[in-house]
Amino acid sequence: MIGSLRGKILEVRASSILLEVQGVGYAVSLSLPALAVLQACAEVFLYIHDHVREDVRDLYGFGTAEELDFFRQLIGVSGVGPKAALTILSAGSFQSVKNAVMAGDISMLTSVPGVGTKTAQKVVLELKGRLIEEKETAPQDREVLDALLSLGYNSSQAREALKNLDPSLTDTAERIRFILKNVSK
Repeated sequence: MIGSLRGKILEVRASSILLEVQGVGYAVSLSLPALAVLQACAEVFLYIHDHVREDVRDLYGFGTAEELDFFRQLIGVSGVGPKAALTILSAGSFQSVKNAVMAGDISMLTSVPGVGTKTAQKVVLELKGRLIEEKETAPQDREVLDALLSLGYNSSQAREALKNLDPSLTDTAERIRFILKNVSK
């Protein structure tokens, strides 16, 4: 899987770039704000989301790891694929889109072509709490919180479980085991 690319931009297209990395050209899709600042012949480093389906392999590029993480959260929402997520990120600057989701601004999301009211509501409902909690969550608790969310806990249950965690436990695996043994879902 491709995680990042560094190379020379050969061509800037309408919604992507052709990036040459050691003689190989990669077509990488980018958001419109990201495309606006890039120029041909420039050297660039991008974080990459490598999206593989049975019939196609698409690369999506981002200037920061935070943008990549937000993109992955967007495609985790039911009904939002990578192209729709990239379109949502094209609605404005990365921070303005993220702020709109955190503020519950459905009108900004529905202004994006192809994003209806139901999809915008799902995005806000599923991501609003997560985005706010990321700022409040200590780095050592983030892995435990992510593990609990992937195991089916909702956000409030996972946060409550973290509060009941034995402070003497430092290893992530031990912390998860403790919660699974001692805290009911």
